[in-house]
Amino acid sequence: MDNLISQALNKAHMGIMIVDRHLKVVVWNAWLERFTGKNAEEVIGLNLLEVCPRFKSNMYLNILQNALYHGQSRFCSSALHKAFILPNDGEDGQLFRQNMHVEPLYHEDRSYALIQITDMTNTNTRVYKLKNLIKELETEYAKIKISEKISKHLSLHDPLTGLPNRLAYNDRLAWAISNAQRNNSKLAIMFVDADGFKQVNDTYGHHVGDQVLLEMAKRLSESIPSADTVARLGGDEFIILSHLKDDHDAEIIAKRLEAAFSTHFKIAGNYINLSMSIGISLFPKHGQEPSELLRHADGAMYKIKKNGKNGYGIYEPENA
Repeated sequence: MDNLISQALNKAHMGIMIVDRHLKVVVWNAWLERFTGKNAEEVIGLNLLEVCPRFKSNMYLNILQNALYHGQSRFCSSALHKAFILPNDGEDGQLFRQNMHVEPLYHEDRSYALIQITDMTNTNTRVYKLKNLIKELETEYAKIKISEKISKHLSLHDPLTGLPNRLAYNDRLAWAISNAQRNNSKLAIMFVDADGFKQVNDTYGHHVGDQVLLEMAKRLSESIPSADTVARLGGDEFIILSHLKDDHDAEIIAKRLEAAFSTHFKIAGNYINLSMSIGISLFPKHGQEPSELLRHADGAMYKIKKNGKNGYGIYEPENA
Protein backbone atom coordinates (compact mmCIF):
# COMPACT_ATOMS: atom_id res chain seq x y z
CA MET A 1 0.00 0.00 0.00
CA ASP A 2 2.84 2.44 0.83
CA ASN A 3 4.28 1.80 -2.61
CA LEU A 4 0.89 2.43 -4.19
CA ILE A 5 0.50 5.71 -2.29
CA SER A 6 4.01 6.71 -3.28
CA GLN A 7 3.21 6.03 -6.95
CA ALA A 8 0.04 8.10 -6.69
CA LEU A 9 1.89 11.01 -5.15
CA ASN A 10 4.49 10.94 -7.88
CA LYS A 11 1.86 10.73 -10.62
CA ALA A 12 0.01 13.80 -9.32
CA HIS A 13 0.10 16.85 -11.57
CA MET A 14 0.82 19.15 -8.69
CA GLY A 15 3.45 19.64 -6.04
CA ILE A 16 2.71 17.69 -2.85
CA MET A 17 4.80 17.93 0.28
CA ILE A 18 4.18 17.14 3.92
CA VAL A 19 5.99 18.79 6.83
CA ASP A 20 5.94 17.93 10.51
CA ARG A 21 5.63 20.26 13.48
CA HIS A 22 9.32 21.13 13.17
CA LEU A 23 8.75 22.01 9.50
CA LYS A 24 10.90 19.10 8.44
CA VAL A 25 9.99 17.77 5.04
CA VAL A 26 8.64 14.20 5.23
CA VAL A 27 7.09 13.91 1.75
CA TRP A 28 8.35 15.49 -1.47
CA ASN A 29 6.74 14.23 -4.66
CA ALA A 30 8.06 13.89 -8.21
CA TRP A 31 6.37 17.07 -9.47
CA LEU A 32 8.43 19.05 -6.96
CA GLU A 33 11.55 17.21 -8.05
CA ARG A 34 10.98 18.20 -11.66
CA PHE A 35 10.08 21.77 -10.86
CA THR A 36 12.85 22.54 -8.34
CA GLY A 37 15.51 20.12 -9.55
CA LYS A 38 15.83 18.84 -5.96
CA ASN A 39 15.11 15.15 -5.49
CA ALA A 40 13.33 13.69 -2.51
CA GLU A 41 16.48 12.06 -1.08
CA GLU A 42 18.24 15.38 -0.64
CA VAL A 43 15.19 17.29 0.60
CA ILE A 44 13.46 14.96 3.04
CA GLY A 45 14.61 15.67 6.57
CA LEU A 46 15.57 19.25 5.81
CA ASN A 47 13.70 22.21 7.23
CA LEU A 48 11.17 23.58 4.77
CA LEU A 49 12.57 27.10 5.19
CA GLU A 50 15.93 25.91 3.81
CA VAL A 51 14.29 24.25 0.83
CA CYS A 52 11.65 26.86 0.05
CA PRO A 53 12.83 30.31 1.22
CA ARG A 54 9.49 31.98 0.50
CA PHE A 55 8.04 30.18 3.55
CA LYS A 56 10.26 32.32 5.76
CA SER A 57 7.64 35.01 5.33
CA ASN A 58 5.63 35.45 8.55
CA MET A 59 2.42 35.16 6.60
CA TYR A 60 3.27 31.68 5.28
CA LEU A 61 4.78 30.59 8.57
CA ASN A 62 1.53 31.52 10.29
CA ILE A 63 -0.44 29.53 7.73
CA LEU A 64 1.70 26.45 8.46
CA GLN A 65 1.51 26.96 12.23
CA ASN A 66 -2.26 27.27 12.07
CA ALA A 67 -2.49 23.99 10.16
CA LEU A 68 -0.06 22.17 12.47
CA TYR A 69 -1.33 23.45 15.80
CA HIS A 70 -4.89 24.58 15.18
CA GLY A 71 -6.05 22.30 12.39
CA GLN A 72 -6.86 25.18 10.08
CA SER A 73 -6.93 24.86 6.30
CA ARG A 74 -5.95 27.71 4.00
CA PHE A 75 -6.06 28.47 0.30
CA CYS A 76 -3.70 31.06 -1.26
CA SER A 77 -4.45 32.21 -4.80
CA SER A 78 -1.82 32.82 -7.44
CA ALA A 79 -3.60 36.08 -8.21
CA LEU A 80 -2.31 37.51 -4.92
CA HIS A 81 0.70 35.40 -3.98
CA LYS A 82 2.26 34.54 -7.36
CA ALA A 83 4.63 31.59 -6.62
CA PHE A 84 5.42 29.64 -3.44
CA ILE A 85 7.96 27.17 -4.77
CA LEU A 86 10.81 28.57 -6.84
CA PRO A 87 11.93 26.75 -9.99
CA ASN A 88 15.32 25.48 -11.03
CA ASP A 89 18.26 27.81 -10.86
CA GLY A 90 18.43 30.13 -13.82
CA GLU A 91 14.68 30.37 -14.32
CA ASP A 92 12.84 33.57 -13.51
CA GLY A 93 10.58 32.79 -10.56
CA GLN A 94 8.61 35.96 -11.25
CA LEU A 95 7.14 34.31 -14.34
CA PHE A 96 5.46 31.51 -12.37
CA ARG A 97 2.04 31.57 -10.76
CA GLN A 98 0.91 28.94 -8.22
CA ASN A 99 -2.10 28.24 -6.05
CA MET A 100 -1.42 26.72 -2.63
CA HIS A 101 -3.66 24.61 -0.39
CA VAL A 102 -2.52 23.88 3.15
CA GLU A 103 -4.38 21.14 5.04
CA PRO A 104 -3.74 19.57 8.47
CA LEU A 105 -2.93 15.84 8.61
CA TYR A 106 -2.78 13.54 11.63
CA HIS A 107 -0.93 10.24 12.12
CA GLU A 108 -0.17 8.42 15.38
CA ASP A 109 -0.88 11.47 17.55
CA ARG A 110 1.32 13.64 15.44
CA SER A 111 0.18 16.50 13.31
CA TYR A 112 1.48 17.38 9.88
CA ALA A 113 0.78 19.99 7.26
CA LEU A 114 -0.05 18.91 3.70
CA ILE A 115 1.06 21.56 1.19
CA GLN A 116 -0.37 21.25 -2.32
CA ILE A 117 1.06 23.47 -5.06
CA THR A 118 -0.89 23.85 -8.33
CA ASP A 119 0.88 25.42 -11.28
CA MET A 120 -1.33 28.21 -12.66
CA THR A 121 1.30 29.76 -14.92
CA ASN A 122 -0.27 28.69 -18.21
CA THR A 123 -3.75 29.57 -17.00
CA ASN A 124 -2.63 33.01 -15.89
CA THR A 125 -0.79 33.51 -19.16
CA ARG A 126 -3.93 32.62 -21.11
CA VAL A 127 -6.01 34.93 -18.92
CA TYR A 128 -3.46 37.72 -19.42
CA LYS A 129 -3.49 37.20 -23.19
CA LEU A 130 -7.28 37.04 -23.17
CA LYS A 131 -7.47 40.31 -21.26
CA ASN A 132 -5.10 41.92 -23.74
CA LEU A 133 -7.17 40.53 -26.60
CA ILE A 134 -10.33 41.95 -25.05
CA LYS A 135 -8.62 45.34 -24.71
CA GLU A 136 -7.52 45.20 -28.35
CA LEU A 137 -11.04 44.24 -29.43
CA GLU A 138 -12.50 47.07 -27.36
CA THR A 139 -10.04 49.48 -29.01
CA GLU A 140 -10.90 48.18 -32.47
CA TYR A 141 -14.61 48.36 -31.67
CA ALA A 142 -14.21 51.98 -30.55
CA LYS A 143 -12.34 52.76 -33.80
CA ILE A 144 -15.09 51.10 -35.83
CA LYS A 145 -17.78 53.06 -34.01
CA ILE A 146 -15.90 56.30 -34.65
CA SER A 147 -15.42 55.30 -38.29
CA GLU A 148 -19.13 54.51 -38.60
CA LYS A 149 -20.00 57.84 -37.01
CA ILE A 150 -17.71 59.70 -39.43
CA SER A 151 -19.04 57.71 -42.39
CA LYS A 152 -22.63 58.43 -41.41
CA HIS A 153 -21.84 62.10 -40.94
CA LEU A 154 -20.18 62.28 -44.37
CA SER A 155 -23.10 60.50 -46.02
CA LEU A 156 -25.56 63.04 -44.62
CA HIS A 157 -23.59 66.28 -44.79
CA ASP A 158 -22.13 68.53 -47.43
CA PRO A 159 -18.33 68.17 -47.36
CA LEU A 160 -17.68 71.88 -48.02
CA THR A 161 -20.09 73.62 -45.65
CA GLY A 162 -20.84 70.82 -43.18
CA LEU A 163 -24.56 71.50 -43.63
CA PRO A 164 -27.01 68.61 -44.05
CA ASN A 165 -27.14 67.42 -47.67
CA ARG A 166 -30.16 66.62 -49.84
CA LEU A 167 -30.55 63.13 -48.35
CA ALA A 168 -30.54 64.41 -44.78
CA TYR A 169 -32.88 67.25 -45.70
CA ASN A 170 -35.39 64.88 -47.30
CA ASP A 171 -35.38 62.73 -44.16
CA ARG A 172 -35.93 65.75 -41.94
CA LEU A 173 -38.68 67.09 -44.19
CA ALA A 174 -40.51 63.76 -44.20
CA TRP A 175 -40.27 63.58 -40.41
CA ALA A 176 -41.35 67.22 -40.02
CA ILE A 177 -44.41 66.68 -42.23
CA SER A 178 -45.40 63.57 -40.29
CA ASN A 179 -45.00 65.45 -37.02
CA ALA A 180 -46.90 68.48 -38.35
CA GLN A 181 -49.79 66.27 -39.47
CA ARG A 182 -50.07 64.85 -35.96
CA ASN A 183 -49.85 68.24 -34.27
CA ASN A 184 -51.72 70.30 -36.85
CA SER A 185 -48.70 72.63 -37.23
CA LYS A 186 -47.27 74.48 -40.25
CA LEU A 187 -44.02 74.39 -42.20
CA ALA A 188 -42.24 76.45 -44.84
CA ILE A 189 -39.92 75.00 -47.48
CA MET A 190 -37.60 77.65 -48.95
CA PHE A 191 -35.42 77.20 -52.02
CA VAL A 192 -32.51 79.67 -51.87
CA ASP A 193 -30.33 80.30 -54.93
CA ALA A 194 -27.55 82.85 -55.24
CA ASP A 195 -27.91 85.27 -58.14
CA GLY A 196 -24.81 85.44 -60.34
CA PHE A 197 -22.71 82.97 -58.44
CA LYS A 198 -21.29 81.51 -61.66
CA GLN A 199 -19.75 84.90 -62.40
CA VAL A 200 -18.01 84.78 -58.98
CA ASN A 201 -16.33 81.52 -59.93
CA ASP A 202 -15.46 82.78 -63.39
CA THR A 203 -14.03 86.05 -62.08
CA TYR A 204 -12.23 85.04 -58.88
CA GLY A 205 -11.80 81.27 -59.23
CA HIS A 206 -13.35 78.32 -57.43
CA HIS A 207 -11.27 78.83 -54.31
CA VAL A 208 -12.92 82.20 -53.73
CA GLY A 209 -16.24 80.69 -54.83
CA ASP A 210 -15.94 78.05 -52.11
CA GLN A 211 -15.24 80.74 -49.51
CA VAL A 212 -18.35 82.59 -50.67
CA LEU A 213 -20.40 79.41 -50.29
CA LEU A 214 -19.08 78.96 -46.76
CA GLU A 215 -20.06 82.52 -45.89
CA MET A 216 -23.49 81.98 -47.47
CA ALA A 217 -24.00 78.87 -45.35
CA LYS A 218 -23.00 80.83 -42.25
CA ARG A 219 -25.35 83.73 -42.95
CA LEU A 220 -28.28 81.43 -43.76
CA SER A 221 -27.74 79.39 -40.60
CA GLU A 222 -27.58 82.51 -38.47
CA SER A 223 -30.78 83.91 -40.00
CA ILE A 224 -33.15 81.08 -39.10
CA PRO A 225 -34.38 79.79 -35.72
CA SER A 226 -32.18 77.10 -34.16
CA ALA A 227 -34.93 74.46 -34.55
CA ASP A 228 -35.02 75.00 -38.34
CA THR A 229 -32.79 73.35 -40.91
CA VAL A 230 -30.68 74.77 -43.71
CA ALA A 231 -29.17 72.29 -46.16
CA ARG A 232 -26.99 72.61 -49.24
CA LEU A 233 -28.32 70.81 -52.30
CA GLY A 234 -25.23 71.47 -54.38
CA GLY A 235 -23.60 74.38 -56.19
CA ASP A 236 -25.12 77.62 -54.92
CA GLU A 237 -28.49 76.04 -54.05
CA PHE A 238 -29.60 75.89 -50.46
CA ILE A 239 -32.92 74.87 -48.95
CA ILE A 240 -34.48 75.72 -45.63
CA LEU A 241 -37.07 73.87 -43.57
CA SER A 242 -38.76 76.22 -41.14
CA HIS A 243 -41.35 75.51 -38.46
CA LEU A 244 -44.09 78.16 -38.47
CA LYS A 245 -46.68 79.33 -36.02
CA ASP A 246 -48.46 81.08 -38.89
CA ASP A 247 -48.03 81.11 -42.66
CA HIS A 248 -47.04 84.78 -42.50
CA ASP A 249 -43.95 83.81 -40.47
CA ALA A 250 -42.45 82.54 -43.74
CA GLU A 251 -42.25 86.08 -45.10
CA ILE A 252 -40.60 87.30 -41.90
CA ILE A 253 -37.90 84.68 -42.30
CA ALA A 254 -37.52 85.45 -46.02
CA LYS A 255 -36.98 89.15 -45.27
CA ARG A 256 -34.44 88.22 -42.63
CA LEU A 257 -32.58 86.18 -45.24
CA GLU A 258 -32.65 89.08 -47.67
CA ALA A 259 -31.21 91.33 -44.99
CA ALA A 260 -28.43 88.83 -44.28
CA PHE A 261 -27.26 89.20 -47.88
CA SER A 262 -27.62 92.97 -48.09
CA THR A 263 -23.96 93.47 -47.19
CA HIS A 264 -21.10 92.39 -49.42
CA PHE A 265 -18.81 89.41 -48.89
CA LYS A 266 -15.16 90.20 -48.30
CA ILE A 267 -13.19 87.22 -49.55
CA ALA A 268 -9.41 87.27 -50.12
CA GLY A 269 -9.44 91.07 -50.38
CA ASN A 270 -12.34 91.06 -52.84
CA TYR A 271 -15.69 92.73 -52.18
CA ILE A 272 -18.42 90.56 -53.66
CA ASN A 273 -22.11 91.40 -53.75
CA LEU A 274 -24.64 88.61 -54.07
CA SER A 275 -28.40 88.66 -53.92
CA MET A 276 -30.71 85.74 -53.28
CA SER A 277 -33.74 84.38 -55.08
CA ILE A 278 -36.01 82.56 -52.64
CA GLY A 279 -39.00 80.36 -53.47
CA ILE A 280 -41.38 79.30 -50.71
CA SER A 281 -44.04 76.60 -50.36
CA LEU A 282 -46.14 76.05 -47.27
CA PHE A 283 -47.37 72.95 -45.53
CA PRO A 284 -50.21 72.03 -45.45
CA LYS A 285 -51.46 74.81 -47.72
CA HIS A 286 -49.47 73.83 -50.83
CA GLY A 287 -49.21 70.07 -50.45
CA GLN A 288 -48.91 67.07 -48.17
CA GLU A 289 -46.00 65.25 -49.75
CA PRO A 290 -42.31 66.24 -49.57
CA SER A 291 -41.80 66.00 -53.34
CA GLU A 292 -44.83 68.19 -53.98
CA LEU A 293 -43.73 70.87 -51.55
CA LEU A 294 -40.16 70.84 -52.89
CA ARG A 295 -41.42 71.16 -56.45
CA HIS A 296 -43.62 74.12 -55.59
CA ALA A 297 -40.82 75.91 -53.70
CA ASP A 298 -38.48 75.30 -56.62
CA GLY A 299 -41.07 76.68 -59.04
CA ALA A 300 -41.58 79.78 -56.91
CA MET A 301 -37.82 80.36 -56.85
CA TYR A 302 -37.52 80.13 -60.63
CA LYS A 303 -40.35 82.58 -60.98
CA ILE A 304 -38.32 85.09 -58.94
CA LYS A 305 -35.31 84.38 -61.17
CA LYS A 306 -37.42 84.90 -64.26
CA ASN A 307 -38.82 88.18 -63.00
CA GLY A 308 -35.50 89.83 -62.23
CA LYS A 309 -34.01 87.89 -59.32
CA ASN A 310 -33.21 89.31 -55.85
CA GLY A 311 -36.35 88.64 -53.88
CA TYR A 312 -38.67 86.02 -52.51
CA GLY A 313 -41.93 84.59 -53.65
CA ILE A 314 -44.53 82.24 -52.20
CA TYR A 315 -45.92 79.55 -54.44
CA GLU A 316 -49.15 80.47 -56.16
CA PRO A 317 -51.09 77.51 -57.56
CA GLU A 318 -52.23 79.34 -60.64
CA ASN A 319 -48.63 79.84 -61.70
CA ALA A 320 -47.53 76.24 -61.26
